[in-house]
Parts: sequence; C-alpha cells; structure tokens
Amino acid sequence: MRVMTLLLASPLLTLAACQGGNDASANVTDDAAAKSDAAAPAAATEAQPAYGMGDAKVAGTDYHATTNVPCTFAGKAVDGGCLAGVKRGWGDDGGALVEVTKPDGRKRAIFFKASGAAFSADSAQADGSAGWDFKASRTEDDTIVDFGPEHYEIPDMLINGG
Repeated sequence: MRVMTLLLASPLLTLAACQGGNDASANVTDDAAAKSDAAAPAAATEAQPAYGMGDAKVAGTDYHATTNVPCTFAGKAVDGGCLAGVKRGWGDDGGALVEVTKPDGRKRAIFFKASGAAFSADSAQADGSAGWDFKASRTEDDTIVDFGPEHYEIPDMLINGG
C-alpha cells in the first residue's frame, strides 16, 4: 500500500512543483506524501482518470471539454461566440450532448450520435422552439446546426476530443 501511495502522489508532487511561487502547498515532500492517509489516493483517482483510462472533466463542471463556438440568433452573430460544453459517452449509443449557453443565459442542448452526427436539439413550448425545424450539415471539421433562428458551428474536436 505504501508503494501505491507514492505512485499516486508522484504526479501531484510534480504538478505542485511546476506551479512555483511561494505557495506553501507546493513544498510537499516525498516523506509527507508517503505519510498521507489512505483517503488521499482515492480522492486523487476520483478527481481525474489515470492516463489512458477515461475522459477527464473540466474542473468544476460536468463537461469533458468546453469552448466558445460561433453562434447566431435571428441573423445576429454573437461577438466571441457562445460557451459550449460537451458530455461525451451520453445516451444509449454513447454519443455526446453539447450544451450551448445562449446570450440570455439559457442553454440549448444539441444531441449527437456516437458516429458524430447531430440529430436533435431540446425544445420547449415555453420558448417557442417546440415547432422549430432541426437541420445539421457538415463543413470541413465542423457540424453546422440550424435550429429555428439559432445557428451553431460545433467543431469535431469538441465532440470527439483529441
């Protein structure tokens, strides 16, 4: 068990050393890591999967990745785009769910099959989107989604990782 503690603590020591500065938490020694309680290694493995063992999440979110995507509403482009986050391995076939935060703060969910093809978006009568048409097309490495007056350009890299 002592060897396991050292192996799991080593990446943390490396990360702490890389941060520099006068932060006291960066002054962790191998001896101190070896004496840490048994809960520390479990917490370290829960925070992020080991290399090659899964898809890490963006700190403080349920998303595997986030980025700004080009977006347009009623023909008006949003400066800087809209924040989008992806949840990979979503749904019965292991596809993806992309949530785009619109300028008014509400979110639009766009659903992707495991093949990477967009097939639907969430809708509601309350915002008038229940009757909107959904259309997805491809341009180079992007999926172009038109949902009623909303337009999104979602890069493959967000959906598939890289």
